[in-house]
Amino acid sequence: MTRTVKLLFCNVGSSDLDRAPLEELNRLNERERARRILAAWETYAPRLRLPIIGKALRYVLNQPGDLARLVLIASDQGDTPPDDPYLAELWGKDTCGTAQVIRRALAAGCDGLPVLAAERIEVWTIADRHGRERDPSDYDGVRRFFERRLPDMARAFPTATVYLEVTGGTPAMTTGLLVAGSDVWGARAIALYIHPRYALPQTLNTTARLLAAPLRAALRANASTFDYDAALRLLRDHRSAIADRLIPGADQVLEAVLDHARCRFNFDLRGARRALEGGVDRLGDGRWRADLIALYEAVSAPDRAARLAEVYHGAAARYAVGAYGDFLAQVSRFQENAWRLLCLERGAQFIDRFGQPNDDGFRVSRAWEESVEFRFRYDSPGESGDRPVNRSRLRALARHLAQRRGEDIRLLVDALDRLNGLADLRNEVVHTLEGVARGDLARAFAGSAGDERDADCIVPHMADIYAAIVGRPPGASPYATINTLIETLVREAEQP
Repeated sequence: MTRTVKLLFCNVGSSDLDRAPLEELNRLNERERARRILAAWETYAPRLRLPIIGKALRYVLNQPGDLARLVLIASDQGDTPPDDPYLAELWGKDTCGTAQVIRRALAAGCDGLPVLAAERIEVWTIADRHGRERDPSDYDGVRRFFERRLPDMARAFPTATVYLEVTGGTPAMTTGLLVAGSDVWGARAIALYIHPRYALPQTLNTTARLLAAPLRAALRANASTFDYDAALRLLRDHRSAIADRLIPGADQVLEAVLDHARCRFNFDLRGARRALEGGVDRLGDGRWRADLIALYEAVSAPDRAARLAEVYHGAAARYAVGAYGDFLAQVSRFQENAWRLLCLERGAQFIDRFGQPNDDGFRVSRAWEESVEFRFRYDSPGESGDRPVNRSRLRALARHLAQRRGEDIRLLVDALDRLNGLADLRNEVVHTLEGVARGDLARAFAGSAGDERDADCIVPHMADIYAAIVGRPPGASPYATINTLIETLVREAEQP
């Protein structure tokens, strides 16, 4: 069984040693005060009080797990003071010596604290990537220091719970530890602030807040490119940060909507229905009930025209994000199912491999074809058995059935035939290792003289075909509706 461990990081500042018991040293700068204490340890050790780190340590020791490391982060701007009086004053405030005092005090159990093994206490001093001393007020430099050092500790203790005590040190040290610590450990990083009047630290939600904005931005970006699977995994992996300050129930609704969208984008309508079952409409005081019911109803019992619209919207979405290979597959699917719908509306009877009636069957009964006097031009005179369905047969059958009813569908046939080049390109791509560019789509649709702008006409052309067959436009994209709802759910978290 894996041992639960904890890490505690503490920025060291000038207030980390209580000055009252060390009154005779108060006129000294931080460096000299620490030097005097270390030089006369037996005199000063009994009087050492750790008002900040002591409270943090007591709190962390009372949490589950073993304290594997306590890291003291201090400033050190070199061994000798600068010539400039102002810089020399700043140099005198360095806490490298103070960190050594605290390290020795913790190893000795001063201030009534439990004794810590010296090997579990580390002192880090702010430095650049070459090991040179770093100005502790340099925000970028301090942040980069933490970004270099913290990942090593994360690799050494991959499952640790991490506490970031940010009361002491410079503002740059506080910011650097929070930002880098949140980036490295995410929700496992707990920020601690020590108030002088309270015995217990305040656990800050800062790490979640720092993580929430980029995580929500990534979730939005995934949804905007219809990568709902990635958005769903992101939510599940970082729920606590993404859900920070969300209206109660909103994260469950968001998860359900993303699961619905993931399934729907892959035409798994059964899964899309299942994602919205189970009472999610009751969450958040029912404020999203109408939106969820509308999404559910759209996939609860869709007829063939509605499912063809799903294919159209799926194709449009894939074109919008430049997924041209997948787009070609959906164009082919749209064309073939448009032909099938035309046939079904005119009485065509398809069968499955068991010879049973099935509107999605891949064969058509030879006996039924003969009953409507249909003969495909490629059929052999002596051929027997049921006929396999393909694009060419569906086209010929639709025209034949329309003529029997006295209908003129030549304009619709021509419109569907304009997609042939795209269907052929899709077949070519499947059998090669070549890619698909926007210019390829344009030439397949508009001819060899077509330029890239002609590719933008494909989706509107498909919408016109749909309207001509069904008698109404395909309507607004369900993914636009879904993404608007996702945006609403996420934006709720950002309200003050």
